[in-house]
Amino acid sequence: MPIVRFGRETSLLVLELRQEGGRGIHINMEGRADQAQFELGSIFDLPPFSLTDADAAEHLAAAVADQPSGALLLALPREESVLRRLELPTTESDELPTVARFRLLQEAHLDEVGAAVDCLPIQTHDSTTTAIVVGANGTIMALGKQLATTSGRKLAGVSLRVLGLPDLLDTPGSAPTLAIDLTRGPSLAIVVDGVVHRVGAASDDLEDIERETIRLVSAWRMTEDSPVQEIVVSGEQELADHLVGRLRSALGLSVHRVVAPLDTVLAADVEHPSGTPWGLVGLGRAHLLSHDRIDLQHPRAPEDRAAPLRRRGMLLAGIILVLFGWIWTSGNKEVRQLQAQIDLLRADLPQQMQAEGEALRNLFRYRHAVEWLSVAPDFVAELQTISEVVPDDGRAVMGSWRGFVAFDGVIYDKNATSKEKWKSPHQLRFVMAGEAQDRTVADAIRAALVEGDRYRIETTGAEAAKGKRLPRAFTYELRREGGP
Repeated sequence: MPIVRFGRETSLLVLELRQEGGRGIHINMEGRADQAQFELGSIFDLPPFSLTDADAAEHLAAAVADQPSGALLLALPREESVLRRLELPTTESDELPTVARFRLLQEAHLDEVGAAVDCLPIQTHDSTTTAIVVGANGTIMALGKQLATTSGRKLAGVSLRVLGLPDLLDTPGSAPTLAIDLTRGPSLAIVVDGVVHRVGAASDDLEDIERETIRLVSAWRMTEDSPVQEIVVSGEQELADHLVGRLRSALGLSVHRVVAPLDTVLAADVEHPSGTPWGLVGLGRAHLLSHDRIDLQHPRAPEDRAAPLRRRGMLLAGIILVLFGWIWTSGNKEVRQLQAQIDLLRADLPQQMQAEGEALRNLFRYRHAVEWLSVAPDFVAELQTISEVVPDDGRAVMGSWRGFVAFDGVIYDKNATSKEKWKSPHQLRFVMAGEAQDRTVADAIRAALVEGDRYRIETTGAEAAKGKRLPRAFTYELRREGGP
């Protein structure tokens, strides 16, 4: 699966790092995707430098100090880089970057320490993958990073100038097309499906460019199934038209000059008399449009196959953490609410306890009064009950009757059950005097009174006392425990 690098910049300063002296151009983008429009600034020169010069980055930074703001996109020339189309012995996307780096370091003899390698897979077979692999030594990469730091600009990416040539084609197709940029240090590239498959190098001499073009077309025809169908040339008009005529005669192919993509315009008061460096502009356009591309600053990393599982684990952990946080927050909120209620109750507790004490005292007074008032014997009923045992046929008469209650007060037992805590023990006492016809009648009255254990009876006075109206007098003292 190809990895798309998303460029977030809308303004770039594209620099070609040639030791003999490179060039730079500012590109500004308005709009997005299909609606994007690119405005090109003036072309400016960069001073020559040496990779062994410790001040090279400072000299280059000084040359771009007065340029418009924007991130740096560095374009390496052919002599500072390596491009190969390799058949890599793997189809696994997570192995491809490692295999590509190993193969290129072997074939191109790059310094392994600090070397940057990136690849762009173009076709997958049963057990192999065809990929464009590009590399550069660590020395030029270190200079690029130092230049970005010294100039105070972000380093957006590092690529090859020749990889911007597909931008010359209006509608890149599957038919191989040779693109030529005649501006300083000419670049030649065979493009298939918008991807550079093979590159060539030539001096600024027109005859040298013609020879390299013929060699490149012939070599492609000998090794590939589909030959080059078209050649496009960009550069200064007179020079480009002259080369177009010579290539038509030499190769018999469709050769024509291109001016500029339709979405590209020069800024006001800007001219490119020697031609626009479309290799540099193409790199900038590809970056700003977030096309899948070679970027030595941000090479493809091996695919992390455990990433989906790790993401799911992290998602689950995040959900658990959020749930725990929600529970913790809700619990703390409830605890705080309960604590606030407790604090209110505690603040109100002394008053409530005082009120409770007063209520308990009133309750005790009430219960005491109820128990006290419950001791109210019905002496009339008692007299009626006692008098019912006296015969009314004249054999006995009642002389006198006295009743009173023995009550020492209400008792409260805190250890008793709730129904038995309050007690009001009392005793009813009665003294009954009368006369009977004989002892038998008096004993019958006594027996009737003690029947059923209602009363306990004591005899007072002489057993043989005589009455005034009947022969035998008697006096009984009755006792009964309080209650119904």
